[in-house]
Amino acid sequence: MLLEMHCHTTAHSACSVVDPVTMIRQIVKMHLQGAILTEHRYLWSRQEISELRAKAEVSNNFLILSAQEVETDIGHVLVYGGTKSVEDIIPLKELRKMFPEAALVWAHPFRHGKTPSKDDLLNPLLDGLEIFSMNQNLNENYLGLRQWHRYKFTAISGSDAHEKAKAGVFPSQFDHPVETIEDVAEEIKHARCRPFFKEIPKSGANTTVTEVTIGTKGADEWRNRMIIRSVTGAKEWEKTKKSVELIKTLYNNGFKDSVFRVPKIIEENDREKLIIEEGQRGKSLYDVLLSVSPAAGMKFFGLTARWLAKLHGLKLETGNPEATAASETRRFDNYRKHFKETKSPYLKEITALTGFVENRETEYFKTSKESFIANHGDYHPKNIIVGQDKTLDQETAYISVIDFGSSMIFLPAFDVGYFLSQFENQFSGCPEVLKNYKETDFIRAYMEEAGERPGKFEEQVKFFRIRANLSIASFLVGVGKGESAEIERIIRKSLELMKELED
Repeated sequence: MLLEMHCHTTAHSACSVVDPVTMIRQIVKMHLQGAILTEHRYLWSRQEISELRAKAEVSNNFLILSAQEVETDIGHVLVYGGTKSVEDIIPLKELRKMFPEAALVWAHPFRHGKTPSKDDLLNPLLDGLEIFSMNQNLNENYLGLRQWHRYKFTAISGSDAHEKAKAGVFPSQFDHPVETIEDVAEEIKHARCRPFFKEIPKSGANTTVTEVTIGTKGADEWRNRMIIRSVTGAKEWEKTKKSVELIKTLYNNGFKDSVFRVPKIIEENDREKLIIEEGQRGKSLYDVLLSVSPAAGMKFFGLTARWLAKLHGLKLETGNPEATAASETRRFDNYRKHFKETKSPYLKEITALTGFVENRETEYFKTSKESFIANHGDYHPKNIIVGQDKTLDQETAYISVIDFGSSMIFLPAFDVGYFLSQFENQFSGCPEVLKNYKETDFIRAYMEEAGERPGKFEEQVKFFRIRANLSIASFLVGVGKGESAEIERIIRKSLELMKELED
């Protein structure tokens, strides 16, 4: 059962800008099963609630109850089950004595950057804490989530709605149906409720990524999303911070709310080696191209190429050529070691391809450093988000790109070649996709946006396709596909490209 636990109306809260009827109708529209009005220092009477129900014209199945928000010595406290309005500021201890059977919940305790202590959070006078609130920012809501996991107190979420747009956005989920405010208090006291949210952890070698989606779908299916990256190790943290600086630079240089976007960085926490970024609404380009018509897909395919050209067009310098050269040398050594240790039947071919790529890159580092710019470094369909600001309006479509952890400075053709090889590999089992979305179309769209001319650039793209294929082949060996048809296809394609470049 989903309930709005915290909302204010113009009837009894001067800070609100939404009338009670509009508030209730909006919460019904959000597909919740009930609303608890929590006016400041005022408890709605049963008669008032009955009249509101009639005016709002909601069914008897929709629950409308009354609680109140009270000012105490620890801040605002939500009182579920009080028997009278409390108009004055009151110590929490006295509030508890006044309503021994009520559930007392600390409202937005992390607001304005507050960091309550363990003793504050586990105060026996409280029955729960409101960890998610529209009156807290993403960082404060995340702190609430962390402290809840750490101390395991009873938690709820509440929209703290003072306007229509926020009504019903952050509901709480109750395990069992409730009918009265006394039922609500009882469920809170026995921890049979929790915030309504989704938390998906994903672990990497040196980074743990957690995706958190809070609440219901709001207008145009908007939800409060955040991505939390927890990094292990000082070296990896420094690398992560550099990628974050690139994201911030892009965000402030045209990649905020245009058709080309990157996530907003919410917090960068050096002490805890933690990055919080705004989650991106939409689906990956990979998923989109598998589900839309070729005509619709071509729009997104072209925008993906143009996003990359926009990045390269800024000619940003992140890092230095020496760092890229050192990283590439380590990578090539690992490729050879990987194939040798696994006794790969393709060791001879991989050795030849690696030597070819290494030699040509060495030449680039000697002669073309003035053309090096910031590259994404891991540009592929699953790192590209296709979204729409308005669900039913295709004109509001945008492309947003995530995961800049491999960003480096190199020739622009690196990202293009890398994308094309990853695209071919990820859709190797989908011949229709590869037929509909051609390499030439991507390169054409990129070159139109970037102002590149045919010739040298296209040759570099072919070369970096080989470089990307080496990464893919090494990955396949690592997951036990060292003798699969996939790796055979990749090596064959790479040898063909190498021959073309050598002729």
